Amino acid sequence: MTKKFVLLVALLFPMLGQSAPISELASLRAVIPLDAVAYLRIPNPWGFLSSPKDNMLKGALEHEAHVQQIENLKSSVYQNILKKAGNLVPPAMTLFLHHLRSPIESVFLLPKQAPPALGNVLISAKLNITSIDEFNDFLKAMVAQAPNLKIFRELENGYGILTAGPIPVFIHYDINSQTLNLMGGLAANQDIFQQTLSTLVPIDQHPMYEMENRIDTSHQGFFEWINLQKILPLFQLAIPPKVALNLQKIGLLNLRAMALGWGVRDGKGRLSLIIDAPRTGYREFFPPISNNLSLTTAGNPGIIASFSLPLLEWLKGFEKIAETEMPPYQFQGYQNAKEIFKKVLGFSIEEALGAFGPEMLFFTDEVGEFAAIRKGDNLEKIIAILVNKFGLVYETREINEKLYHHLVIPPSLGEETQQPESDTQAFFFLELASKLNTHLYWVEEDGYLIFAQIPQQLFDREQKVEHVQIQQWLKEKQGQDIQSSLFFISTSISDTPRQLYYAYLQSLVMLAELADAKLDIFTLPSALALNLPKTGTYGMQLDLSETLLSLEFTFENNPLEFLVSPDNMATVAIIGIVAAVAIPAYNDYLQKAKESE
Repeated sequence: MTKKFVLLVALLFPMLGQSAPISELASLRAVIPLDAVAYLRIPNPWGFLSSPKDNMLKGALEHEAHVQQIENLKSSVYQNILKKAGNLVPPAMTLFLHHLRSPIESVFLLPKQAPPALGNVLISAKLNITSIDEFNDFLKAMVAQAPNLKIFRELENGYGILTAGPIPVFIHYDINSQTLNLMGGLAANQDIFQQTLSTLVPIDQHPMYEMENRIDTSHQGFFEWINLQKILPLFQLAIPPKVALNLQKIGLLNLRAMALGWGVRDGKGRLSLIIDAPRTGYREFFPPISNNLSLTTAGNPGIIASFSLPLLEWLKGFEKIAETEMPPYQFQGYQNAKEIFKKVLGFSIEEALGAFGPEMLFFTDEVGEFAAIRKGDNLEKIIAILVNKFGLVYETREINEKLYHHLVIPPSLGEETQQPESDTQAFFFLELASKLNTHLYWVEEDGYLIFAQIPQQLFDREQKVEHVQIQQWLKEKQGQDIQSSLFFISTSISDTPRQLYYAYLQSLVMLAELADAKLDIFTLPSALALNLPKTGTYGMQLDLSETLLSLEFTFENNPLEFLVSPDNMATVAIIGIVAAVAIPAYNDYLQKAKESE
């Protein structure tokens, strides 16, 4: 009866029997001082690779059998690989990583009006050490394997001191939270260290959090943040006034912060660089990007790529800057060139730039490949001028109450065909090639011109009943918010979640063999049991908003994981083979050409 009761409890309450997490969350970030100059988080290697995060592998990584297998692997890797690696891995680092149970975090602290040389660095990490005596033994083992480290004072009441060469390193280890804190720096002392620790209290708001939450909400990935508002004034004092004035004009001295990281947000992996850059200096003349894509695809999208270029507004901004910064004769020359452009073509540069955009897209879907551009003002006027001036062929066809446009552009626009001097085959083929025109086919839809290689693709698009709104698909399915994207590309690849998970399991099998560890692969769930997504998301975007400049790569778990797909691996292999054959052949050709000379 007792056995049945225990079994019932285990089935109903599986979380009660779960072991400790592979890696704790970062904790220093939650108490970071408001006047911190910089923050750095280096992930625990095991946590970064194998701890559950809010992505598609979460269910697999938090599975109890997986957690137990990783704990077994960690011990074996330490005993049978790292300890035997000799000087390939510094022994002190090996010992530290063996006890590490969290990311390593550091904060750079700089007193007001103090030069950077007098800043102090506070480092924090969680260890699996449960007593002061055990910690002192750990310190002795570390010092024995690191010649530059010395114990100046062992821990008493949680505090101790190391020396790294001539610099003291102040230590505190909290047995209850198993948290190690260290402080070093030219201005560091015991009083400053204890006072700093006493001010570390949980906070709700910090200038760093907005950037961190755009990159890594798991608080386990790599993350670096720099408070430029505290650093740039010191930098400005150290440079010549003329240089400072030029940097001020382009807004570089008004940057507020910068962040770089690799983490997880909204269920997707992110590799991001973000700069907090308010619109000051020349940036005031260039509007931020604001996308509102009303375009749809016929069925599910394949690949979507887009440029958003408000060229007319940027031209006006450039002219405002040029009028004050360019010599008068150069600016007048620019104005004269604009007049010549209008005289030759019959419309102004402003009219040309205002006729299209700002959004230009390329996309594939279930019926074909398309290009699209948002329709602006004066488009019909410009087409009519070009048709009349260059003798282009332009026609429209109405089919099933839909108007289709067709424009034919000859290869030599506005030029007379030159008669060949001789009647050779080469000139014959050139003459044939000169008859090949460029054909543009398009329809107008939702404020866009949608182009296709042949009209039949446009017919299929019209007949397809189910359409998908692009911007909504990007945000909800791909995890990409392209509201402020100057450029973006996004796609989904079939089967990569399953292939990625199985590649991860294969890596565990290989690691277990290398470490002489026991790994029961049969206890781990299958992709079907985990209900993994059918496709993987991959994208990149360059954003220009009111206050932020950012470059972001979106993926499932790793930026290079799309190579797991056999189709993509084949593509890479083909490129490699072509390069391996073509490059030597080309070099051989150049060598023979030189010899013939």
